[in-house]
Amino acid sequence: MLRDTLMNIKLITTQKALSPTQITLADYCLNPYRGCEFGCLYCYSMENKNIKNINPFREIGVKINIDEILRRQLKFINPKRVLLGSTTECFQYVETKYHLTEKILKTLNEFKVPYTILTKSNLIKNYLSLIAENAKNKIYFTLNSAPISLLERKTPAQEQRLEAIAQIIKRNIGLRIHVGPFIPHISILKDLLEILPSGVKEVDIELYHHRMGNYEEILKIIAKTLGKETERKISSVYATEAAYLEFSQQLKNDLVVLKNSYPDISFFCLVPGFNMFYNKKIDYNNKVK
Repeated sequence: MLRDTLMNIKLITTQKALSPTQITLADYCLNPYRGCEFGCLYCYSMENKNIKNINPFREIGVKINIDEILRRQLKFINPKRVLLGSTTECFQYVETKYHLTEKILKTLNEFKVPYTILTKSNLIKNYLSLIAENAKNKIYFTLNSAPISLLERKTPAQEQRLEAIAQIIKRNIGLRIHVGPFIPHISILKDLLEILPSGVKEVDIELYHHRMGNYEEILKIIAKTLGKETERKISSVYATEAAYLEFSQQLKNDLVVLKNSYPDISFFCLVPGFNMFYNKKIDYNNKVK
């Protein structure tokens, strides 16, 4: 994908690098940028209090002092694990100029702090030697089936992501494929599994949550491109809590059947509560049995 020349880049300073997180993947999170060039319409981070006052698809805040602040914090904070990229893409295109993520990885390695990375960027392939320095590090790499690309404005192409995933596997770095969001009636898990590089051992599926991420706009795009019947089916899933729970149970049942065709892969199913999204109840170790 081409970089958006209309992005407004602002150099900003931050008072803290590490923040406690409710996401159970780590006890602290870190985001080197504010906003994201990829502009995925389903992005949940737009509900974040630090992003609400900007257009996250048009304005990128570059936290130019974040590595310096991180070093200060690590003198009195001893994280068990740091989550990178909870509200931004650490490996978006602006990283090729400012290298903030690169500096952060080097610092965390120096302090021997393990980290988990959330990404959908093929640019991570240029950082694998750093990530491989700590065997406890892990990458959650987002990959979706083809129809989801309608909602992704400037993300790397699927082929580029698959190439990066193959390189991660080759480096023997901890990896989980994150299928998220899984949007009812347009996400096709079987098609995605068929193109995964050999060596993928973990896949999690996160059901889309309608209370975050431009739900109404997404429905309009789906109606226009995939048809009103598809839009109707999706909206019916989120019409009531009972319908939502029924669909989520069917998804879990489908995964039980599907995993028999992929015995070397562990599947995990993430279903947010109907009235609440991210909280400590979301269990990333909820393995499909």
